[in-house]
Amino acid sequence: MPLIEVLGYMAAGAIFATFWMKKMIPLRVIGICGNVLFLSYGLVTDIIHIALLHGALMPLNALRLYEAVELRRKIQEIAAADFKVKSLLPFMTEHNVPKGSFLFRQGDPADYIYYLVSGQVRLVELDKMIEPGSMVGEIGMFTPTRQRTQSILCEDDATFLRISEDKILQMYAENPVFGVYLIKMIVVRLLDNNMSEAPVKT
Repeated sequence: MPLIEVLGYMAAGAIFATFWMKKMIPLRVIGICGNVLFLSYGLVTDIIHIALLHGALMPLNALRLYEAVELRRKIQEIAAADFKVKSLLPFMTEHNVPKGSFLFRQGDPADYIYYLVSGQVRLVELDKMIEPGSMVGEIGMFTPTRQRTQSILCEDDATFLRISEDKILQMYAENPVFGVYLIKMIVVRLLDNNMSEAPVKT
């Protein structure tokens, strides 16, 4: 078989393979290979319309490959990023709760997320203390009923900073790093709660 025919079959095979591929980056790489092979085939055989077509498709495939690689890189950066909770503080308002009062009770509407500035507070159902510098109230905001899943009792006069649901959702949509941080925080809190609720085996 003449070499030029082998080149044509290889080019056709590469383009055919792209229709079976599901992952975008390998698809674009094989697509570019097919474009190069068909461009070479068109030039050697003097079939200008094939050469023009794949000469035009090759930079388009290269652009889409670059975009796919950049998207993967950004996703990896977002997943590994460390969101600083203190960057939320300028968007929060102060909220003081006297000793012996509840910040909220189980079943209350979940309309704010709170950051504990000072004081000792306790998750009543789990009998667990929350230290200053912790975020509380994030889980209830994302439940189907938008209700608190735990009650928080202030053992001391406590000072919180709070941020509303609307602002949280806006930041979630605008800042992917914050969105990933919030998801991780909720997962960690749920795992911690499950461990706290697990019966002790003797």
